[in-house]
Amino acid sequence: MKHLTRQEKKCQKERRALMAELDTATQALRTNEKAFQEALDPFVIEQLTYQHAALRCRSRVLLRLLREEDAPCR
Repeated sequence: MKHLTRQEKKCQKERRALMAELDTATQALRTNEKAFQEALDPFVIEQLTYQHAALRCRSRVLLRLLREEDAPCR
């Protein structure tokens, strides 16, 4: 069994944190989509639309960071 270096441990810890944040953002997107489907008030719909856009942007950033993490640790 290979012992991990401090850098490798740090990379794994950061990756786990990013994955947890992505899971949270994904769950928030699902909640947002459900609320959007049930919303009747135009103001609420507008707010949910902006929230959805922000969540999608955050998800993309997290995915990009995770792809960068797939490269060997720097």
